[in-house]
Amino acid sequence: MICPHCSQNLLRRERGDRRCSKCRRVFALEPKESVLGLHDIRVRKLAERLGDGRNLRYTTPQLWYAASRRKLPDLRAKYLGRRFLLSVPIGIATFVLALTGLFPVLVVIGVGVGALILVNLLLTALRPRYLRRAPVRMPVPYDRFHKEVVGRWLQVYGYPPPGSVNERADMPPPPASPRIAVLCSDRHVLTCLSANNVSQTWGMALSNRIDRLPPSVPVLVLHDASVPGIAFASEARAALGSRAVPVGLAPRALIGKPKALCLRDGQPSATDVSRLRGEPLSEAETAWLADGWWSPLAAVPPAKLLAALDSAMRRVEEASDPDRQRARAVGFLTWPTG
Repeated sequence: MICPHCSQNLLRRERGDRRCSKCRRVFALEPKESVLGLHDIRVRKLAERLGDGRNLRYTTPQLWYAASRRKLPDLRAKYLGRRFLLSVPIGIATFVLALTGLFPVLVVIGVGVGALILVNLLLTALRPRYLRRAPVRMPVPYDRFHKEVVGRWLQVYGYPPPGSVNERADMPPPPASPRIAVLCSDRHVLTCLSANNVSQTWGMALSNRIDRLPPSVPVLVLHDASVPGIAFASEARAALGSRAVPVGLAPRALIGKPKALCLRDGQPSATDVSRLRGEPLSEAETAWLADGWWSPLAAVPPAKLLAALDSAMRRVEEASDPDRQRARAVGFLTWPTG
């Protein structure tokens, strides 16, 4: 491990009690003991990445997701591991019985090979079901991450990881004359937006409830890629009509993307799945959600979240501006004729 203070490369025995033997300074995280194998330099690099070189602010759940992304279980690797664990005892038992001489060697080998073939045929048949139903959860709960990483960081340095904000902070008052509003049920997402001054910079009102939205202005609806998230967007469209502009995570943006953070913990009810049929989703998206997959909006880094809102605002303004509509009809950098 590299000491975060003096940059010396330290062996395990040279950093006992989380203290560098070279500079004698204490560091926060020991990768051999820390949740997710984190160390101080890794946390700082994650913070820099979330800040996007622009000192963007982020919440500790966003740090949790960023730190956990590489540690999510690989279902195919887990399947192969279980296949190996079931096959090895059969091979060992066959070898031991053959050595004892209690039974004819050819009989023992034949039975052992037959058992291996049957077990592997069964596991091959069960593979699709396993890949469709096996859970994919965060490697550690958020409470543990907060206690062992953020809490320890506070204890050593006296401040939270650089750039992070308190997700329990109060929402700022809405602008006097908001241009647009954001509706999101996830408090952490709203805290991230608030910490990056969208209310002041973009004249944006933030709310987690429909009844607290300002009247008349367009509403950007942020939601997870999940059955509850799709239902939340549907309820917002029903209540707000044409004012609602969905800007949440779409399953199609996640399907088949190895680097996307996708989780699964059980499957939705048949009633919830039937409701998906009435949503503007493709068959592939509906099947993905019906298999229990979902992806949290709170895992989206601040830069991507802000870029999505900026793009949505531009679309809303262009749709309501006749001059911009005419300009788009003419085209960009189109030479005049006549």
